[in-house]
Amino acid sequence: MKKSLLALAVLSAFAGAASAQSSVTLSGGIDAAIQRVNGDWNMSTGNSGRTNFTLSGREDLGGGMAAFFAMNYRFNQGTGQSTTTSTASSFWRQTWIGLSGGFGDVRLGRMLPVLQEFNGGFDPFGTETVGSTHSGGLNAGLAGNARINNAIYYRSPSLGGLQVHANIAAGDQNLVSGGAFVGGSERPIGFGAQYAAGPLKLVAAYDRNARDEKTKGIYGSFAFGNTTLMAQYENGDVSATADQTVYSIGARVAMGAATLKAGYRNNSDAEQKKLGLGVDYNLSKRTVVYADVAKQSGDGYSTAAKKAQFDVGIWHKF
Repeated sequence: MKKSLLALAVLSAFAGAASAQSSVTLSGGIDAAIQRVNGDWNMSTGNSGRTNFTLSGREDLGGGMAAFFAMNYRFNQGTGQSTTTSTASSFWRQTWIGLSGGFGDVRLGRMLPVLQEFNGGFDPFGTETVGSTHSGGLNAGLAGNARINNAIYYRSPSLGGLQVHANIAAGDQNLVSGGAFVGGSERPIGFGAQYAAGPLKLVAAYDRNARDEKTKGIYGSFAFGNTTLMAQYENGDVSATADQTVYSIGARVAMGAATLKAGYRNNSDAEQKKLGLGVDYNLSKRTVVYADVAKQSGDGYSTAAKKAQFDVGIWHKF
């Protein structure tokens, strides 16, 4: 009996050491909402990246180095179907493997380019819901290239609050024509820098996609008390002969379990403006109910798109 207990104790010690050195995590969320868009009422398909699950893991390699991976899968919570296309795999949102250490970290796989990695963090709505005033709504220089395949992405360690990002991807598998990938495109590249110190965060980023369309972005936020102010500015190609400039401003105000959201986006080149208002209410640390309203205006929108937009939903994270 004593030998059995001793053996069990030894095995438990080894198991504890192994779990401390390596781990795999399942995380994600499910989002569902009733919404009115373009004058029609419907069920949302899970606002952007909110309905998904992610398998991720990390292994301590010693000497301050670690290996890590992530595989993110999106699905339609209303039907259970994948939200992939003919050119996308099951884990189409992001999937990578990488190494980290004192040098920062390097990832290889499919992922957001540098500019997209940064800009979503400066929209009060997190690029989700009908209220979003994300500057990426312009798709300037990023149409069809919100993510990059066969990519290498580097992030430096933070040096006094300054961190540098850079990416490059292969010229194939990044340009779609007729529902299939085609070769002979430009190698997508991107780089940017973020400075974060206390309540202030500033970002500058550049992106060139597979169509040789280029986008430049400047973003910032400042937090004081329970309020965070945000701003976005982007200028980018929308064709071989034209570019557009878009900016947005917004704020998030925490009031106990509730967070008020407001944003305004202006793209004068496309004659498009949008105002978004909303509220999140935290039922717990993982469950949020929300409601948003938005109004788009300008000759760049269709009559249907100018009709008021609404949503009411619930988002559970795990």
